Amino acid sequence: MIAAIWIFTLLGVALWSLLCWGLHALLAVDPNWIHDVDALIREVPFAAWIGQWVPGWHEMLNVAMDLTSIVLSWVGTNAPLVAWIVWTVGALALFGLGMSLTLIVCLLRESRASPVSDLHAVDIPPGGHGARLRGHP
Repeated sequence: MIAAIWIFTLLGVALWSLLCWGLHALLAVDPNWIHDVDALIREVPFAAWIGQWVPGWHEMLNVAMDLTSIVLSWVGTNAPLVAWIVWTVGALALFGLGMSLTLIVCLLRESRASPVSDLHAVDIPPGGHGARLRGHP
């Protein structure tokens, strides 16, 4: 049981490491692609119809794109730090879970393995007469 716990824990850490590597690769992408989105925003189909339902949507979208550019440029420069912090927190959580489950299994094994005292066990012969305590003649 303990081997299964640690196999799944190590598998989880491996998958978590792969996910954090992908996060680092994604965060390290140059944020200048957001400026290409401005041209697409100007060519949105049904812009007048959207403007009737959401007044000022074009300005809100431009502000959102500027904010996204700022955040992605900051995160892109700090991508290794962000990825390492996220990986460390997740790996510590997975190892903590593995240790907790191992402790639970060990405690349950000890509680089940505690022997019954010989003084409380009684041998009853097949006839039902002459019961005696174990360990006594």
